[in-house]
Amino acid sequence: MFGARCLLRALRSCSSAPCPRHKPSAKLSVRDALGAQNSSGERVKVQGWIRSVRSQKEVLFLHVNDGSSLESLQVVADSSFDSRELAFGSSVEVQGQLVKSLSKRQNVELKAEKIEVVGNCDAKAFPFKYKERHPLEYLRQYPHLRCRTNVQGSILRVRSEATAAIHSFFKLCFSAISPNPGKPQWNVVGKVKEA
Repeated sequence: MFGARCLLRALRSCSSAPCPRHKPSAKLSVRDALGAQNSSGERVKVQGWIRSVRSQKEVLFLHVNDGSSLESLQVVADSSFDSRELAFGSSVEVQGQLVKSLSKRQNVELKAEKIEVVGNCDAKAFPFKYKERHPLEYLRQYPHLRCRTNVQGSILRVRSEATAAIHSFFKLCFSAISPNPGKPQWNVVGKVKEA
């Protein structure tokens, strides 16, 4: 059966390795930036949500994730950037140079030249807290935000790769047939009413 082979291929492609289908360009996903082999000061733009902020005397460290990878990209910025606007959950666009990292934890880091806050986030009012594991029942209360968590993001990536593998397998000489063109709506009694 093709299931084990396709699942293995899907899981392999969900790692933090760069996606072989896309060539790196000026705008990179976090996954492509983390997998960049020759990072010789290439100017790039990365968009995503802030996972953590650490401020030191002269340097500001951000971890940015866009959902394309389980890992986050470390952004190193000058402390002159306003760290009050840079909070957990805020969406940002970072432009800078992709350089080799001095740390052993990651291969590359982004040396920020410009950080634009696209959407502010009040970290105190945000339902998810940094470094806190939330139960799945709690995540169900926020369906529009739960894909930002590590567990739900990983599930979505695996599901997407599995669906793509199944579609590519059946593309050979099969036709896709949908059993029901419309989504049925259920009454409280349990009868189907047409949408």
